[in-house]
Amino acid sequence: MVKSKIAFVIPSLYSGGAERVVSTLSNELVGKYEITIITFTEILPFYELDSRIQVIPCLKTISPSTNRWQGLKNNYLLYRRIMQIVKKNNIKLLIGFMTSTNILTVIAGKTLGIPTIISERIDPTKSQTKTIRKKLRKIVYPKANILVVQTQPILEFFLRWIPKQKLIILPNPLSDSLTEAKKRYSEPKKENIVLNVGRLTKQKGQEMLIRTFAKINPNNWKLQLVGEGSEKAFYKQLIIDLDMENKIELLGLRKDVAELYQKAKIFAFPSLFEGFPNALTEAMHLGLACISTDCPTGPSELIQDGINGYLVPLSDQNAFEEKLASLINNQTLIKEFSNKAPTAVSHLESHNVAKKWDELINKVILR
Repeated sequence: MVKSKIAFVIPSLYSGGAERVVSTLSNELVGKYEITIITFTEILPFYELDSRIQVIPCLKTISPSTNRWQGLKNNYLLYRRIMQIVKKNNIKLLIGFMTSTNILTVIAGKTLGIPTIISERIDPTKSQTKTIRKKLRKIVYPKANILVVQTQPILEFFLRWIPKQKLIILPNPLSDSLTEAKKRYSEPKKENIVLNVGRLTKQKGQEMLIRTFAKINPNNWKLQLVGEGSEKAFYKQLIIDLDMENKIELLGLRKDVAELYQKAKIFAFPSLFEGFPNALTEAMHLGLACISTDCPTGPSELIQDGINGYLVPLSDQNAFEEKLASLINNQTLIKEFSNKAPTAVSHLESHNVAKKWDELINKVILR
């Protein structure tokens, strides 16, 4: 049987939530489709990919969009190259990830007469999307065959100007590598570690977590932050100013994140907003006791406060401090949250989510 040729379109395959989702879905679906991943520039994939998956960059490098004309030029070059790749490889379906990519994906698909699925990866009411991009999103998104979102509030946002039949909720899959790690470490040796995984940006809220942990200053506990980002230098200096260099560690990007999850007892998630909280789902899957802000969107769909984790009002440092301290000082509660957390995210295992994507892809291709 001849496999349909489909292509995911994403700015890069560097470390990040959307990048991990594309990698995971591609690995799960490559047995059923010929899969190409089109990236904007040539950067080596951070996540492991099946050898049958083809990765094609549009350009080796791209000039920074320092002004509107440079931005238009960059987007035209990317659009033209996407068209060339699709024609040459006889792609039958384009799947865009992230706003900038989605716009180009839909325009290219419409020009070539092939269907498109696009996926919004962030809460559009909170993200700092440029005005021109917001306007283009309003014009272009309704022309896609399907828009995939992660949560009900985001679906309701787009319902204002996109027909209901073009919208679908598909949550992000758990990484298949994490599921394998869970099997390898069925009874991991835990340490007194509070873990956070995510880009070091204001959106992810790590400043509150650092200050909170420093204020609690628990004996024989460490806070580890995994990731890179624009706030790294600020956080590094903040840790020095708080005299916490021996207790708070910035670990950078790590390939062994599954092992870090397995060592930690608590996962802290202080985000201001999310499209879908990937790192939180990973931590719950691997049985960490979790504390999260009740940010839009996602945590409240996973955590039942006081039952399988803690939900704290957004940006309430006092409440976060109180709950984190109570968790650190209560090994029984840590174990209780740890035991209950995996059940809340079992529906997100990669094969379950990939099955829903497979059904969607088939439906769109056969229309």
